[in-house]
Amino acid sequence: MLNLHRYSQADLYDGRKIPGILRLSVPLLGLMLAAAGCAKVADPQPPQTLIPKPASDLNAIQFSDQIALMVSPPSFNTNGSPVTTLREIEIFRLARNEQVDNQPVPEEEFLRQAEKLITVPSAQLNEYLSGQILVFHDSLTFPDRLTIYTQAFRYAVRFINKKNQTAGLSNQALVAPVPIPPPPTDLKARVAEQFIGLTWTPPLTNMDDSSPPRIAGYNVYRSEDPEHFPSEPLNPSLLLKPEFEDRGFQFDRKYSYAISVVGSRGHPYAESSPSGPLLVAPLDTFPPSPPNNLNAVPDGGRVILLWSPPPEADVAGYHIYRTEEGEPAERLLQEGLSVRLSFRDETAGFGKTYDYKVTAVDTHGNEGAPAQARIAVP
Repeated sequence: MLNLHRYSQADLYDGRKIPGILRLSVPLLGLMLAAAGCAKVADPQPPQTLIPKPASDLNAIQFSDQIALMVSPPSFNTNGSPVTTLREIEIFRLARNEQVDNQPVPEEEFLRQAEKLITVPSAQLNEYLSGQILVFHDSLTFPDRLTIYTQAFRYAVRFINKKNQTAGLSNQALVAPVPIPPPPTDLKARVAEQFIGLTWTPPLTNMDDSSPPRIAGYNVYRSEDPEHFPSEPLNPSLLLKPEFEDRGFQFDRKYSYAISVVGSRGHPYAESSPSGPLLVAPLDTFPPSPPNNLNAVPDGGRVILLWSPPPEADVAGYHIYRTEEGEPAERLLQEGLSVRLSFRDETAGFGKTYDYKVTAVDTHGNEGAPAQARIAVP
């Protein structure tokens, strides 16, 4: 093995004193030595710490006699980088017999007194996703169910990375449950041409058997999958009466409806569990209106019929009927529908009187009542 340390820097510039194999690399070696004299070694950098930023949008609402917790999944670390090292989420509950106080409990005191409800590994978070929000349920299991109405519950969550590091607790969500009614019963539906009408029977007592029932209003939920309902109700605002008209439906589709009672819309927001689903499969059995302004005009021994359409949007075409005195009615187009708003009767005869009828037929084959016109062909 060659030992470059035997040669001085002057020797490196005198090719006669260097073996041939090294003489070929003299210029390169000179550049390397010059660069080595100028290079500066960078200061060592500490390893980057990736700790998820604490949640700030934790919210808690009463759902029946449970508490639903909603929070956004962690997206960014404390240094602003995307979260890639999340290991788990911890959920805590602090129950106290106290008046509702919006001031948060100091973190050390909270962790010392709170109960850890659940630890959710990051691999299981998809099981709790509802849209873009994580939803967890606290069933409030106490020997005496009435206990939940005498306490206030504070919740917080904590994000833990794979090195068991955390940036601390989220905001604290506070809820003091109130006794609310069970869901409504006797849900019924009536299918009309323009809407599906829903009615139901309000509950008579609250879940703790107290009365009168605490009813601030109702929410209607609709789904085409009876096993999964959306988190947002169908009604844009809270319903104050036990009735609703769904005007956004479509015929020939199947819908499941469920109704809940909103017992309190203030603090806390409290909503019952939904009623058992009611399946509705609306069919279009509603014929269109008669055509408008039917006129029969003679045309050299022939008859021209003119009309304007009815208001329904699903009209597919028209049937035209003619009756001659003393003869049974006949349909002039035996196959198919007339899709125009006029018809020329080429088989009419001179000196005869005819009664014409025009009916509208919709896309489901429903035929409406006729528009009528009489004409005597001169």
